[in-house]
Amino acid sequence: MKTPRYGSCSTNSACGCFHMVGTNDDAGVCGFLWPTCYRLVPCNSSGKPCQSNTICVRHPECDDRPLCYPVEMIDQTMCPPMQDMINSKWKQHGITAVGGNGLGNGLNQLFYPLGISVDDKKTIYIADPGNHRIIEWKYDSKNGQVIAGGNGQGNRNDQLNAPEDVIFDKNNNSLIICDRRNRRVVRWFHQNQIKQQILISDISSGGFGNG
Repeated sequence: MKTPRYGSCSTNSACGCFHMVGTNDDAGVCGFLWPTCYRLVPCNSSGKPCQSNTICVRHPECDDRPLCYPVEMIDQTMCPPMQDMINSKWKQHGITAVGGNGLGNGLNQLFYPLGISVDDKKTIYIADPGNHRIIEWKYDSKNGQVIAGGNGQGNRNDQLNAPEDVIFDKNNNSLIICDRRNRRVVRWFHQNQIKQQILISDISSGGFGNG
């Protein structure tokens, strides 16, 4: 599909597409959109073609006649191609790493997930506030496992209430959880350690919010 006249063609928003003369608008060049118009000479003026350092394009914003456009203004240094931005580092499609099986409380489901943390083994820890739990999802697994909360909504030491963020603390082999609706931050240890430690708590009506 051809790019429309002055259409986006570069990572530089000051550049656009100029259609070349004699190509039926099927080909163009990507150049700087705001050259000084009076400096652009019409193509074939005085019976002479454009000089070697220019190219004949249509630029009706400056003149209805085709104009000799400076080649230096279509240089990729000035107008980097959009393709470079799109494909140089990232593929243009993603893959589902966690969940993707509808809203729910199954071990292959999440309920409005929020914060995540990733450890050195590529395991993802997900705050799953709608299910009042933290899920551990090992790399390339089809299902996760509940490692904190998951015992209903509440403020007991084995419960969470809409947790919204989680951090994996490698040095202490524990999770630090923002337990939003309980207005507290909790450290949750591995099974062979102490079960839970409240780091910060605000049981007043102020808290982190009224949610």
